[in-house]
Amino acid sequence: MPETAFSLNTRPDIMIRGRMTDTGHGPIGLFLHGFRSHCVGEKATALTEHAFARGYSWARFDLAAHGASTGALVEQTLSGWLEDALSVAALYAPRPLILVGSSLGAWLAVLMARSRRIPVAGLVLLAPAFNFLQRYYAGLPQGLRQQWRSDGRLTLPDPYGPPGTVYQLGYPLIEDAVAHDVLSVPVALPCPLTMIHGDRDEVVPLAVSEDFLRHVHAPDKRLTVVAGGDHRLTAAIPRVLAEVDALWPVTAVRAGRSA
Repeated sequence: MPETAFSLNTRPDIMIRGRMTDTGHGPIGLFLHGFRSHCVGEKATALTEHAFARGYSWARFDLAAHGASTGALVEQTLSGWLEDALSVAALYAPRPLILVGSSLGAWLAVLMARSRRIPVAGLVLLAPAFNFLQRYYAGLPQGLRQQWRSDGRLTLPDPYGPPGTVYQLGYPLIEDAVAHDVLSVPVALPCPLTMIHGDRDEVVPLAVSEDFLRHVHAPDKRLTVVAGGDHRLTAAIPRVLAEVDALWPVTAVRAGRSA
């Protein structure tokens, strides 16, 4: 069954665009990409192809100011991205969702499940970047932090663009992140979760996942450490697919294949 494109106005001037394959049976898998990424990367594509081969219903979308979705990055906050993600998930209610989040997307997946506004059957979290905005801000020199507060935005070099390319982040992104702390407050989730994190992650320390594992309350929780794995975890894609399979109900797979 081919993917169908969808678009959704989630906020004024924000159009979220994504793709969906629906067998009409069982849960919906939903992929949430990372910061300054998109829903057509290597992990997202592998998950979509795997879902098609297995007969899973699957969706993926671009966050506001990412990929094909609209919005200016300097105007975004974690709360806005969370509301966008919940709006997409609500399209498939009341069917349960299995959320697969990468980096920022993993943080959003936990916030979605914690909100209990949608039925979540399981979480697969890849190099989860919990509290990375707070951590990044705290690591800046005091003068730069003060400049960001006073100017309302910070200009940063773009490591993925041509030489000299920059992008901007608004200070409300930092202010808003405090409300979404998941490392220094108790977190109770209604579903099992598994985290996959590389021991050579150059962006998010492995200790972040280890810390979260210690204090999160969930029906089942596991952390798989990938030896030599970096933040992208592309070499661990087979493991990611296996974790999705482990969460997927067998009866839903049979129904999807017979549809």
